[in-house]
Amino acid sequence: MRQSASGASRQSSACSRTRSSTISAPVLTDTTARFVNNRVMPHTAQSAARDQSVRSGPIIGLLAGAHFSHHVMMAIIIPLLPFIRDEFGLSYAQSGLVTAAFTIAYGFSQLPAGWLADRIGPRYPLLAGITGVAIAGAVVGLSPLYGGMIAGLVLMGIAGGGYHPSSSAVIGRIVEPHRRGRALGLHIIGGSSSYFLSPLIAAAIVTTLGWRGTFLTLSIPVAILGLITFVLVGRMIDRPARARGVAGADRVPTAERTGVQPADASPAPEDSAGRTARTAHMTLFLVMTGIMGAGVGSTIPYIPLYLVDVRGVDEAIAASVLSIIFAAGFFAAPLGGMLSDRIGRIRVMIVTGLLTGPVIALLIGAPFPVVFAVVLLAIGILMFFRMPTSEAHILAEVPASRRSTVLGIYFFASSEAGAVLTPLLGATIDRWGFPVGIIGMGTMVTVVTLVCGLAMFLVRGRRIVR
Repeated sequence: MRQSASGASRQSSACSRTRSSTISAPVLTDTTARFVNNRVMPHTAQSAARDQSVRSGPIIGLLAGAHFSHHVMMAIIIPLLPFIRDEFGLSYAQSGLVTAAFTIAYGFSQLPAGWLADRIGPRYPLLAGITGVAIAGAVVGLSPLYGGMIAGLVLMGIAGGGYHPSSSAVIGRIVEPHRRGRALGLHIIGGSSSYFLSPLIAAAIVTTLGWRGTFLTLSIPVAILGLITFVLVGRMIDRPARARGVAGADRVPTAERTGVQPADASPAPEDSAGRTARTAHMTLFLVMTGIMGAGVGSTIPYIPLYLVDVRGVDEAIAASVLSIIFAAGFFAAPLGGMLSDRIGRIRVMIVTGLLTGPVIALLIGAPFPVVFAVVLLAIGILMFFRMPTSEAHILAEVPASRRSTVLGIYFFASSEAGAVLTPLLGATIDRWGFPVGIIGMGTMVTVVTLVCGLAMFLVRGRRIVR
């Protein structure tokens, strides 16, 4: 009996332990899962995000420097326009053709350059966009005739077309979607600083060497900077891939090549109606941002001429005041990008467009220099709000394999709209004067923003767009 009782006791104890184990295992598993989800995983995700930010930071810094170099030769065209106009005796329409020659070529070259960058990667398009532009700028300075200068500007536009589709697509690959606006804004600082500093440098050089000597002088360091960028891109993007034997090392950076995980995902698959809505939305968006950019871009070349001819401002001073517009890029580009990340890209774009038109119109009659400078600063803020917001929206809406191509279309649309509007604005000024031309341009930007914004709202039925 004792043995039987003892055996029963041991059996009961074993069953109790079994039941305890059976009961506690799920509890332990659930507790562990909650601990991992609530404590470990957030820190792991935060750590990964910090690591990605650190790894992508040097590449963004490199691209910002490349962006500065890319725009130096372009940034001096408009400030030097009064000197070019005086040498060749140009009308306002012919003066507009000087900038249009570059802008037309620059816009059209974005299309094949974007397509090519999707296939061969960013390195060679970046080289052409910096060193190639510098060589073409030297051709402009050496050209004794108006026609030769126009040809040099066309070459400059062709060479420069590959830069933006390549650099923006790289940023889209390496930066998380909710931080892209800010990253693109930081990249844009490179371009805005170039447009800020280059007119000041050109204004200092032109008084001694003339406009030709200014082009030649600045082309030398820009060409060297392009070669340096080419080498550094090879070290930071291409060489690590070749060292690991990764196939396709010359293509846009991926996680295997750069150590930076792709931070994005292509848009989710949609049915035919959803794809149609997406296409309609993107088309309207490209029209809206293209006209906004072209409205500002076609107005800027005439600001120095307006100050010299109507306000009686000295040519060198008129050339340098454009730096106020581009100084806004130092803070407006990252701020606009961060706002688009937080409150939505479409909201930022529509508000920016609705404000841009009236601000352009304020150029007429604004007292010089203080109030006029405030208007120029406002134009710069709105211009640099638009840029990172537009690029971030394209990166969010377009599959990764086609981003450079669509970015090429975006830059093409902005450039070509500006190329068409610039001489038209010049012809309008020739016939009816500056007030009609400038105020009319501002009105057009406002109307297009309203129409496209309303149309985008109407096509939202199939999908939600921030």
